[in-house]
Amino acid sequence: RMKYSFFAAMTEEVQFEYTTQPPMVTLTAWGAEKLGLDEIIMDPLKNPAVRGVMDPKDLKKLMKKLRRATPEQPLAQQDCVVTCGKERRWFRVVVRAMWSAESNPQFTGCIGKAMDIHDSRMMLNDLERKASHDPLTGLYNHAHAKTIIQQRMDDRPDSQFALVMIDLDHFKGANDTYGHQFGDQVLTYLSERLRQSIRGSDIAVRVGGDEFLIFLEYKRKLEPIIQRIFNALCGQVDEFPLSVSMGISRVSGADICYEDLFR
Repeated sequence: RMKYSFFAAMTEEVQFEYTTQPPMVTLTAWGAEKLGLDEIIMDPLKNPAVRGVMDPKDLKKLMKKLRRATPEQPLAQQDCVVTCGKERRWFRVVVRAMWSAESNPQFTGCIGKAMDIHDSRMMLNDLERKASHDPLTGLYNHAHAKTIIQQRMDDRPDSQFALVMIDLDHFKGANDTYGHQFGDQVLTYLSERLRQSIRGSDIAVRVGGDEFLIFLEYKRKLEPIIQRIFNALCGQVDEFPLSVSMGISRVSGADICYEDLFR
């Protein structure tokens, strides 16, 4: 017990054992303190305290993977958000399934550990976001948008889509008259108005410079949707009048590839 507690504290891992008969989880002392749980938990899948620490959906996913394990391939892994005190952090749970020693082995439980990967996960998420988003506006960049738009059309070949190109009018005049810092302010303002005018399922993109793009799915009339977005984007930033020019291509998902639609 002292040895396992020492190693758990040194590595900052939550180590545990799960048995099916009886259904029970045993945690090391350090792990129990870290998660705010008892060292021995009966019927953990139905225990409210366990559900308060780990999302039941993640718990079910882990158990499903565990049940699919075999004596030849006994390992399973699940990344999930775990509540430690008042903080929610990403953990990687790695388990090794165990079986009885009979000729027809039966699943008896597992041993495992949960490692805090929150900082590395956040760093990876940040790198992925920087690679896929425009740094000034926070919208998708064009390179990443091509991929997700094509995937959307491939996944929904019977749907109706519209690709909307948006060009900010007289933007060069804003830069020449008020300076590039003000020009960036105009682009940021337009991006926020664009974000507020579309639905959560729509894709908003900064193509480059003062050009933007929206990809959306529609079922009824498209023109009222476009008119609403157009009206939302027109206005004024300080003394600069904000107006846009828009062009729309309509297509069924199976009819055309993204490059042709964009052209």
